[in-house]
Amino acid sequence: MNSKARILFVDDEPRILDGLRRSLRGKRDAWDMAFATSGAQALELLAELPYDVVVSDMRMPRMDGAELLTHVSDRHPEVARIVLSGHTEQEAAIRVAVAGHRFLTKPSDAGSVVAVIEQLTHRTSASHGAVVRGIAGAVRSLPTLPVHVGRLTAVLGAAEVELADAASVVSCDIGFTAKLLQLSNSVFFGARARVTSAESAINALGLPTVQALVGAGHLLWSSERWGPAVERDLDVVWRHAVATARLAGQMASPANRPYVQAAALLQDFGQLVSLAGARGAQCPPVDPAATGAAGPTHREVGVELLHLWGLPHPIVAAVAARDLPHRAPSSGLGVAAVVRAAHLLIQGTEARDPRLGTHDDELAEYLTHPQLTASPTDWQRAAEEASEQAGQASAR
Repeated sequence: MNSKARILFVDDEPRILDGLRRSLRGKRDAWDMAFATSGAQALELLAELPYDVVVSDMRMPRMDGAELLTHVSDRHPEVARIVLSGHTEQEAAIRVAVAGHRFLTKPSDAGSVVAVIEQLTHRTSASHGAVVRGIAGAVRSLPTLPVHVGRLTAVLGAAEVELADAASVVSCDIGFTAKLLQLSNSVFFGARARVTSAESAINALGLPTVQALVGAGHLLWSSERWGPAVERDLDVVWRHAVATARLAGQMASPANRPYVQAAALLQDFGQLVSLAGARGAQCPPVDPAATGAAGPTHREVGVELLHLWGLPHPIVAAVAARDLPHRAPSSGLGVAAVVRAAHLLIQGTEARDPRLGTHDDELAEYLTHPQLTASPTDWQRAAEEASEQAGQASAR
């Protein structure tokens, strides 16, 4: 069995491919590399042999990078998709934002290309790696309740938009926040530092790009309405996530707060993937009860998708560990521990996730931690208030 990762590079300029061959010569012992000069040739190669990663230029004749990667997503969802391009026109950028997993500028130094490819050849699920990668890799968008689409369109479609208003409405939408964090953590879209919040993502991308993404909403979410059962499930996931993020932000240290709030909002990302499958999107539903050898869990799929999208590691790690008990040192609660504690507090409110328990003993231990007892806050009352605020926002 070939243990090497298989990488496919696609560019219509042979000199670019020759440059990649030379600069990546040192990876020949670890990678099997193939090179294609067109989207059509790339699809032929993908049909013949399995690949782990495809790296494509954006601007190519006949079939551009966005079209190629859309085909790869449909036909070979297990293949991670990287855009390597020097063109950032807004229309093209929006299309590639949906089709790709990671984004690099061209020219890019060999070290940057190697680092991203090596990240994407790693799969986060030890027990169901290939299956989880295939499910997560197929996802190009996530379900959003029509009322949330309406809010995003109303606020970001206005002639004049205040940053605070844009950040407020974006931070209440799970899928759109994740998409902005994916894009804003890429040099291709202008990032110069790690981006961890909706506000910093909007700053990094610029309001025009964010508004253009909302304007191209048909690429990001369906205009179809789901049945009552799916809408109820979406609302449960949304209310629990938003309430937890509000509460976790109060509990976290200032340095960890952006990571904590993002991780809390994205804690059930995999559940959204399953709901997308339930409405006939590009991925099959995942059995929420599946564990061990029986099949992948929602959490495994969500973590893999966040990893594919390149979100900061503290966020991905906290989402992965949401259901694991933590014994935090007295020196401070880390990102994962705060998310876990806030989740357990919200489980005692109307915004609870009915699929999960309360773990009262574990919660009681969290409530004695010095980081929480240092504040005069009644954390259970704070959880009720966060739940009420999420409920009010859901009803609007």
